[in-house]
Amino acid sequence: MPAKRNKSIIISYKVLRRFIGILGMALPVVLVLGGFLQKGNGIQGSISSYYHTNMQDVFVGTLWAVGLFLISYHGYDFQDNLVTNLSGMFAIAVALFPTGSVPDTTQPLGVFQLSPELSGTLHVLWAFIFFLLLAYNAYFLFTKTGTKQPGPKKLLRNTIYRVCGIAILASLAGIVIYMLFLQGTMVSRWAPVLILETLALWAFGFSWLVKGETLFRD
Repeated sequence: MPAKRNKSIIISYKVLRRFIGILGMALPVVLVLGGFLQKGNGIQGSISSYYHTNMQDVFVGTLWAVGLFLISYHGYDFQDNLVTNLSGMFAIAVALFPTGSVPDTTQPLGVFQLSPELSGTLHVLWAFIFFLLLAYNAYFLFTKTGTKQPGPKKLLRNTIYRVCGIAILASLAGIVIYMLFLQGTMVSRWAPVLILETLALWAFGFSWLVKGETLFRD
């Protein structure tokens, strides 16, 4: 009986990892496609900007779901639990503190009714910390091998985890470079922040799908 119970617990954690991965990869796609349902929306400049469209509930609800899944997830040790718990809390914080909408708008935002400037600043800060934690998790924690000699599939998964972690960091670096030096230039017409955020979320989601043994399992 204990063995059967342990097996069911393991399976449930695999399913949880898959849900996290699917939600992460699906979010930008659903937001962009759903945004076109409301006339005049078009492509937004960032994923966060969909908070101010007809996709607000999807944006907030998905972040809450990802956040709660991450908090509910229990890893192999204290560090694993700490990183995933913090990732979940910052995912929820991103939803609670929305980015500003139209420039020069003074209407309070979010459940805390903060000014657009303060809410937007906190939103960017929480989002960057969230992505940094995701990159750390993929690169350093998912690649742990324990005392056993890793097999070829595990080595392949570790490579994928590291590539995903680097992709998240590279996307963040690209966003910083754009915001500091390229904002307002011709590059803006291509919605670079939206593209880079999408790449980061896909890398995050893909790493969790692999961790959930949806792909490249032994």
